[in-house]
Amino acid sequence: MKLTVLEEIVLFILDIRLWTGRKKLKEEDLALNGIDTHQLPPGTLASLGSKKIISSEALAPFQAMKREAEKILLATGVRFLGGYAVPTDKAAEVEQRLIALQTDFQAAKSQLLQQYDAQVNSWIDANPPQWAPIIRAAIDSVTTVDKALQFGFTPVAIQPSQALPESDPLQEQTQGLYGQLCHEIRLMARTAFAASYAGKGSITRKALRPLVAMREKLSALAFLDQQIPPLINSIDESLSHLPSSGPIAGNDLNLLAGLLSRQLMRMGLPVDQQIEEEDPLGFGDSGDIMNTCTVTLAASGTQNPRQPATALQWDF
Repeated sequence: MKLTVLEEIVLFILDIRLWTGRKKLKEEDLALNGIDTHQLPPGTLASLGSKKIISSEALAPFQAMKREAEKILLATGVRFLGGYAVPTDKAAEVEQRLIALQTDFQAAKSQLLQQYDAQVNSWIDANPPQWAPIIRAAIDSVTTVDKALQFGFTPVAIQPSQALPESDPLQEQTQGLYGQLCHEIRLMARTAFAASYAGKGSITRKALRPLVAMREKLSALAFLDQQIPPLINSIDESLSHLPSSGPIAGNDLNLLAGLLSRQLMRMGLPVDQQIEEEDPLGFGDSGDIMNTCTVTLAASGTQNPRQPATALQWDF
């Protein structure tokens, strides 16, 4: 893969900061309520954790909007350089959706700040009265909360430095784009299979949504590797054989299950390699590849695509 692929993408850097509404629980907090702190395990064994100064429900919208921002970027993009590589022809649409989400975030933030005192008092009232002084002593000011809650993003175009050789780290990272895409598709496929297909005698059409989402992502990033278009064709062919309505069962269900388990869950892996154990819950905190994996890159130039391609390994 050449560095020219960078001309096909826009890198979106998310800067979404959340306020946890928690403070570290201290020994003196427990002592004030008659708990013998000498009976606590040593810090090398266990920690005291945290105390909440506001309900989780009051902060839930901000967590949800952060997840939605990541979902928007991953729908047609792939994680790259600490951000998200989005195809240039999708960048404008993605930016508009993020701007709308940013507006919603600011509105929710303004509402929280206006209701902050009432929310904190409600939380205090919802807990045993002996803990009220401890909660009150830990309350952050409205100004602190205002600064802590932030929603920002920056779309940037990446240009390789002319002063560095072609083998610089940017080229290595760029070559990893297809491997990261394979990783993300495998996770999506495993999650869909476990949730909607494993052990099922029939499924509803709702179970097709992950397949459609994977197809959209692959279609947007098809320029990354010549192995992607045939996979898109396999998805299209499988979906075309399904009935237009009603539950999906029998051979149709087997066809979809096979598409997930034999192709999408193995995307980018050698045929004889077992599917590695990966987090099926949405990429963890970073979403980058966590285990050593082997990614086969398509040959460049005029080389016969049926010849063995170069195998690269990353240990993230």
